[in-house]
Amino acid sequence: MRLFLSETFFDAVFKLPKKAQDKVVAFQKKFRENPASPGIHLEPIAQFKNSTMRTARLDDNYRVVIGMLNGNTYSLLYVADHEEAYRWGMSKKFVWNEHTQACQLVNVEEKEETKSPTAPVVETSTFFTGVPEDKLLKIGVPQETIGRVMSIKNLNDLDALEPILPLDAYENIFNIMDGENIDAVISTIEEGQAHDNEDKLLSDNNKRRFVEITDDDALQRIIEQGMDKWQIFLHPSQRKLVDAEYKGTMKISGGAGTGKTIAAIHRLKYLCQNPDAHVLFTTYTRTLSVNLADSIAKLDVPVQKYKLNNIDSVLLDVVKAYKIKDGYKVLDYSGDEESLKLWREVLETEVTEFDEQFLYDEYIDVIVYYGNKEVKQYMMQPRVGRTRALSRKQRVDIWKLVEKYVALKQERRVVDRLELFNEATNYLNDNGIHPYTNVIADEFQDFSNPELKFLRALVAEGKNDLFLVGDPIQRIYSGRKMNFGAAGINVRGVRSRKLKINYRTTEPIRRMAVGVIKGVDYDDMDGGKESTNGYVSLIHDGVAPQYKMVSDANAEVGQVMEWLEECQANDIKLSEICIAAPSMQLLKNIQSRLHRDGKEYRVLKGAQKQGSTDGIDLCTFHSLKGLEYRVIILIDVNERNIPSKVREGYPFSGMDKVAQKEFLSAKRSLLYVAITRARQLVFITGFGEKCELIKKD
Repeated sequence: MRLFLSETFFDAVFKLPKKAQDKVVAFQKKFRENPASPGIHLEPIAQFKNSTMRTARLDDNYRVVIGMLNGNTYSLLYVADHEEAYRWGMSKKFVWNEHTQACQLVNVEEKEETKSPTAPVVETSTFFTGVPEDKLLKIGVPQETIGRVMSIKNLNDLDALEPILPLDAYENIFNIMDGENIDAVISTIEEGQAHDNEDKLLSDNNKRRFVEITDDDALQRIIEQGMDKWQIFLHPSQRKLVDAEYKGTMKISGGAGTGKTIAAIHRLKYLCQNPDAHVLFTTYTRTLSVNLADSIAKLDVPVQKYKLNNIDSVLLDVVKAYKIKDGYKVLDYSGDEESLKLWREVLETEVTEFDEQFLYDEYIDVIVYYGNKEVKQYMMQPRVGRTRALSRKQRVDIWKLVEKYVALKQERRVVDRLELFNEATNYLNDNGIHPYTNVIADEFQDFSNPELKFLRALVAEGKNDLFLVGDPIQRIYSGRKMNFGAAGINVRGVRSRKLKINYRTTEPIRRMAVGVIKGVDYDDMDGGKESTNGYVSLIHDGVAPQYKMVSDANAEVGQVMEWLEECQANDIKLSEICIAAPSMQLLKNIQSRLHRDGKEYRVLKGAQKQGSTDGIDLCTFHSLKGLEYRVIILIDVNERNIPSKVREGYPFSGMDKVAQKEFLSAKRSLLYVAITRARQLVFITGFGEKCELIKKD
């Protein structure tokens, strides 16, 4: 016999007490041995809506609802106390949809439709007017609800039908009404089907919500390890990316909460199945790499097959292994002051129209960015993003100053950080050294061009070489220039895919976040524009985020404590809450108040986590990257910290127009990232001038 685990059963089993969970494990083992065993008590219920539904006795208090596809194939659908299990089962039908090749749980109304399933005659046109019935069947709409779907005029009508639609059908209809072409949706569904002689029950479409239990201990591992849903259930759009064989590089983009990192982690496990695999999984910050380590461990990826590290640590490993710039000190880990000091020394003996900041930026943003080694390369180089035009003579003069700067660095045995990436890249390419079989990079938008070139050099060009995951809209570090083409990485056409469905946040939270970045053009880092079109959340129910301005810092602390009390009154655990600020200094008052009130907390600073794992997390907006919580509380959000436009004085006074634009864009992205870390609730407060980026819905 074959036994499947449904997504609904997964959710239900984790709501049971521990003793009941243990009984579920024992039950499924007995069921796999003999579903007809008298001890199972597998029986139909007269009130159930179709003959495929059964219940089985777990103990005196709990029952399991089971779906039966044929005499030898079953699915665990739900588990709860007797009354709740019966009530749940009576509201469902369990069917196999041949059009999508997936099992469906169809919600049924008290009185089912008795009218013809064909489209009703309507006086006014509806959204699906003129759409053939067979196309609606192909996107998963049950035959008995075709007429209701054909009457839909807008999203409000769709929301009204949501309770009686299978989840996959609702999702597909929503995408179409949001602008996706129905034929494209059908094509995606067909891609998720089994092909030729493959098992239809193991199609990507079915594995989205139903996975097969292939051994007696599988369910026990799921429960004992407290597995997250993402470890087991993947959307077909994700699974297609994870299990594919690519001729070369693949770039995956998508908005916050669309499952990019999840796809990358599953991709790592897939690549590590290769006996010769030596995979690098990298990201920009140490904080992210630490968070990724926890997630990768949950998938039980063989540790000897991969290496996980942030990009700077990977660089230092290569530099050390091959003695590149051996004994040199690396500048610029904490800003550009050390490099500017050297530039000032160069200018002490030179008469020039350029100051040290301009020369430093020209060196990093043009010469190091493109890896120029000779003046003739620099003379021909485009200077995209540099506001001041230069004549040929000025470029020659600058190059002479650069030569003196480089000589001074060699004398002092120091090297600019990004320059070291170029040195390592050149060494690897010149010597034909490629340390890894595959490279996966998460949050690609955080990298600069020298770092991308370094990634390109770490693996030989070819099958499954680079898997790049990120979101250009989440680019929170201003001044970091990158372009895939300029880095020698081809991600155009079929080498680029986009995930669009937000599975993390509610629709009200998504709307607020998208409103923050509205009206700004974001570079897709390959010559085009990144768009939020099609980026939607399927979690429509939800409370609108709150943004409340207060009089001063003390009032802000009071407001935060009020929200915390409200959360606890609604059975939200402190460990499900994060309080974040633009800087750690701004969290001091909150930290003191939590300590005074005896509320446990943990400070997240870089890769360090100090404090109780059962308490509230405290961190900066930047440190929120890659994390998610049930509740996010953002403090000190105002025009001072998250400006909507250029203003006089700090920090804009020392910037040119390009730098000002990048700074504002990065601040918008930072707020967007912070808001989208929340699964359920967002509270925002501040004092001073209200942040104009946050609009009321």
